[in-house]
Amino acid sequence: MEWSIQEIARRAGTTSRTLRYYGDIGLLAPSRTGANGYRYYDQAALVRLQRILLLRELGLSLSAVKDVLEGQRDTSAALRAHLG
Repeated sequence: MEWSIQEIARRAGTTSRTLRYYGDIGLLAPSRTGANGYRYYDQAALVRLQRILLLRELGLSLSAVKDVLEGQRDTSAALRAHLG
C-alpha cells in the first residue's frame, strides 16, 4: 500500500514541504514518484518517517538523525551526545 505526500503529511502532523525537504537532504526518499511528479510513500517509508519525527522530537539535529538512520551512529549514542 502507498500513500500520497499529502496523506502522509496529514497523518504524521507535518507538512508536505517538510517531507519534500527531507527527501531533498536524503532523509526520506519517496518509494516512487508518479508520472505527474507526485511523491508516494510505502510502509517502509512511513516507518522511517516515524523514526525521524521521534528523533527530532527528542531534540536531535537533522544531521544526527541522518547519521542514526544510515547506521553511522547508534541511536543511544546519538541521544547521549545530544543530552551530554
